[in-house]
Amino acid sequence: MNFQDSGTDESVEARWQRLPTTWRLMLDRGDSQAAAAGRGVLALIEAASAQPELRRLYPFTTRCVLRFGSGGGLPTETDTPAVESLRDGRFRVLSPTLTRVIGETDTADAAVALLLAQLPAAPDQ
Repeated sequence: MNFQDSGTDESVEARWQRLPTTWRLMLDRGDSQAAAAGRGVLALIEAASAQPELRRLYPFTTRCVLRFGSGGGLPTETDTPAVESLRDGRFRVLSPTLTRVIGETDTADAAVALLLAQLPAAPDQ
């Protein structure tokens, strides 16, 4: 992956296209213990991709945490909250530094809604 282009519209859209495919392949090849969390990540990706506010951001995962890069440069530099898929089927919304729990939800849609409520204001607002 070319991190230098991570902020362009084309690379963001390409990443939104690739990320669910990658997780489906990992689930097909993975073990059953991690399957619940993996299915949760896939549900998060699908729920987040339906939101225009998130769709403009660069999505990436670290383990079972869905994160969003907000600008050019490395996608790991983010001021956006993240969502973790838990093995019990629940979801945890985390601060951008991943050090504070904002809340837990039972569904991916509810987790994405909670994340959206925590987004920093867009520069033009």
